[in-house]
Amino acid sequence: MIQVPRAQPAHKMLTARLAELHRTLLNAQAIGHPAANNPYALLQAVMHDPAFAWLRAYSDLILRIDEAGAKGATPSAEAMQDFLAGATELTEGDNETQSKTRNFLLRRDVAQAHGALREVLVELRRSLSQ
Repeated sequence: MIQVPRAQPAHKMLTARLAELHRTLLNAQAIGHPAANNPYALLQAVMHDPAFAWLRAYSDLILRIDEAGAKGATPSAEAMQDFLAGATELTEGDNETQSKTRNFLLRRDVAQAHGALREVLVELRRSLSQ
C-alpha cells in the first residue's frame, strides 16, 4: 500500500490513492490474461485490449489531476471539486467502471485500496468545504 503523508497537497493525496486502486485493479484484471507474465505484452493489452478499456477512466482522471498540478502548481478549488466528483463517480457512481470495480472488491488488495480512496475522498471533501 502506498503511504501518503498527510502534509501532501490535496491533489497529490488524491492521485496517490487513485493510482493505488488503479494498480490493484489492473493486476486483478490481468489474472489469467495471456499477457499477464510479460510486462511488455501486458502494457500492450492495457492500451489495446477491450478487456482493460474500463480502467482508462482511472488513468484519464489521474492524468488530468497530474496535468493540473504540473510544475508545482496547485489546482484551483473548482478543479479539485471536479476531481473529487470524478473520483466519486468512479467509486460510487452507476457506471461501467464502478460496476467492474465492484467485481474485484472481494480481493483484499482491491478492497483496501478502494477503502483508502474513499477515506481520502471524505477527508478532502471535508477540508475543501471549510
